[in-house]
Amino acid sequence: MSNLVRPLRKILLLEINEVPWQLIDRFKTDPRFPHIRKFFDNAKTYTTLAVDSGELSPWVTWPSFYRGMSNQEHGIKNLGQDPRTFKGKPLWEDFRELGLSIGICGSLQSWPPSDPGEGGFYIPDTFAHDERCIPRYIEPFQKFNLGQVAKNGLVVKKDRLISKDLSGLLASAPKLGISRSTIIQIAKQLCMEWIDLPRVARRSTFQTILLWDIFKSLYNAHNPPAFSTFFTNHVASVMHRYWHHIFPEEFGDRYLTQPKIHAATMIFALEILDKILADAMQLCKVNPEITLVFATSMGQAAIHRDEYQGFSSAISDIPKFMGVFGLQKTDYKQLLAMVPQIAVEIPDPEVRYHLIQKLNNCYSMSGKPLFKVEEITSSLSITIRTPPAIDIKLKKFIYKNKNGESIDLSWESAGITMHQVEAGTAYHIPEGIMAVFGCGIVPQDSRQGIKASSCKSLLLKLAFETTDVKSAYTLL
Repeated sequence: MSNLVRPLRKILLLEINEVPWQLIDRFKTDPRFPHIRKFFDNAKTYTTLAVDSGELSPWVTWPSFYRGMSNQEHGIKNLGQDPRTFKGKPLWEDFRELGLSIGICGSLQSWPPSDPGEGGFYIPDTFAHDERCIPRYIEPFQKFNLGQVAKNGLVVKKDRLISKDLSGLLASAPKLGISRSTIIQIAKQLCMEWIDLPRVARRSTFQTILLWDIFKSLYNAHNPPAFSTFFTNHVASVMHRYWHHIFPEEFGDRYLTQPKIHAATMIFALEILDKILADAMQLCKVNPEITLVFATSMGQAAIHRDEYQGFSSAISDIPKFMGVFGLQKTDYKQLLAMVPQIAVEIPDPEVRYHLIQKLNNCYSMSGKPLFKVEEITSSLSITIRTPPAIDIKLKKFIYKNKNGESIDLSWESAGITMHQVEAGTAYHIPEGIMAVFGCGIVPQDSRQGIKASSCKSLLLKLAFETTDVKSAYTLL
């Protein structure tokens, strides 16, 4: 391919994180979601298969999808990892090297932003190292977004939206393309939370509603980027917490008699997905060159946690945590990560080494290792393990210093909190979804298996090699 190549299809990739076929099959025929049904009834379908070793995490499986290689090849392990350590090339860079524009919106491990080309845009993921976006007027939204993610994601609170960055977001709302209907929807949500407490669980979905408004304002259907993405985690987060409210039959008698109050939370999340698909299919109608792809790099399924104790630990005060192990604020830079992990950059190798040694010598009162530490160049990913219930009640842990002496440290003194949370009832599985919709696509619900690492080549061939979709699939 040369720099003069013009794609035959403009790819719009909807990254609907971790949605499995089981969820689609349960709700596809529900009359409340007509556009989900329309999309899948008219799509060519696949079952994606994650190829990564170790525990499956979306910040690892999505790079495998984009880069066409496994985690052992691309080397991406953690949120906050230095991008200079990543190997391989994400799909959007292939388009840029051909002189084609891109539109990136929330794709995981996409920071830092780079020139998206004429008519393009670039909004990194919500774990970015800073708020930089292209165009720059998106940055107040991204700054607010990053501030929300930096708070404990395990506990949704009514005051979660209140922050010093909120005023900047509100001032920039009209230019961002945030619609009047979205503002009304947010106002209604905040009011209803006071009279219907379970509605607080819908709060995280509004991140997707806002971002989709922004995406639509940036995406010109008449002259779209050659390759665009939109990432959302809003369905995945509901599944993790409330799978038992959606599929109670999978847990025997355990939840059958309990009220399924969060079935409504999933219905709300699917209503938003239905709206996204309606809007996206309309874009295809406006411009038949647009091909719409729905994808997940893996899925979710029921998980049984019979010994779950109802608590989850978190390092909620990072300066206090680092300070108790002898670090000053000037010794490190906090990076964003997902609870129960934190991520920090520590340039000084000696400081970094001593912190690792100290964390590896921390134990619960019953003697179980408390932290897992991964070092990649100058960054550390620190995971706190939730100790046994008896250790939580003692409100302290053991640090063994270099002299072998055991020192008791309280959770509070180390900036560690124990949150009472519901047991998650769904977790990651290798099988996900890929479905292709657009002009010339022959609908076929075959759900043929395809390695997630092969999806990059499929999308490139779909974009460039032929206008005959049957031939494109044959080439695979």
